[in-house]
Amino acid sequence: MFEDLKKLFRGNHFVGQMIVINASIFLVVNVIAHLFMSGNERAILEWVALPALLNDFIWTPWTIVSYMFLHGGLWHVVFNMYMLYWFGRIFGDFMGDQRLSALYFLGGLAGGALYLLVYNIIFLSGETMPSTILVGSSAAVMAIVVASGARFPEYTLNLLLFGTVKLKYVALVIFLISTVLDFSSNMGGKIAHLGGAAMGYFYVRGLNQGKDYALSFYNWFASLGELFKKKPKLKVVDKDPRVKQTAGAKATSSKRNSTDANASEVQAKTDAILDKISKSGYDNLTKEEKEFLFKLSKK
Repeated sequence: MFEDLKKLFRGNHFVGQMIVINASIFLVVNVIAHLFMSGNERAILEWVALPALLNDFIWTPWTIVSYMFLHGGLWHVVFNMYMLYWFGRIFGDFMGDQRLSALYFLGGLAGGALYLLVYNIIFLSGETMPSTILVGSSAAVMAIVVASGARFPEYTLNLLLFGTVKLKYVALVIFLISTVLDFSSNMGGKIAHLGGAAMGYFYVRGLNQGKDYALSFYNWFASLGELFKKKPKLKVVDKDPRVKQTAGAKATSSKRNSTDANASEVQAKTDAILDKISKSGYDNLTKEEKEFLFKLSKK
């Protein structure tokens, strides 16, 4: 376990990055609130937390993203990061960091959108609206929890006091306890949970139909970054393009054959490891097999 933790926080692993970012922001917000605001963090949250009313949201549109990185208390951030650690590792090992990061933000966006929709419907129906704001990465994490349970239902976990339990049952219990039971408590947060859970479920349904919305979202977001990259001003042209074309064609053919062979080997090894996981669980993998999955998830 300690080896897995070192890998998680040592490299560019999305789960490790999110844990560090969320924990750091929680610490900074609370330090500033206690040093300069007599412990009242509301003044900070009003600018970065997601407001319930659409009129307020129009003036702070960035809060649909920033609210995911704020938490209302120590146990709030600890529980969310604990769930992200376990389910994010499972989902990331099988599906890769690109899909994991995209689903995280898609779940958070879906949770925030449903929160805004429900509260504004209530407001338009004539109900008096309190000054409500939404904080927490729960919707984002819930999308990953539900997607993991729906995508890998037979994956097993060894739980203290319960023994071996299938992932689909663990995900279902977490969803019921954190979202459905006692809905009158923290209504806004649980509405966001529902939005995140729905995103995770429908994402897996799309995968089963051959549609990878998370990867499409990731590629779209990455393409936006390409717009801001500087392009080379000078273009080098070879004096004899025929020589260059012939050499390039040979190199491309050789590279393609090598790539195809390597891809077949990687796929065969991946299939063998996944088969071993389905039979005996992730914890029974060797150190080399875990290292192989970790490197594969970074591609």
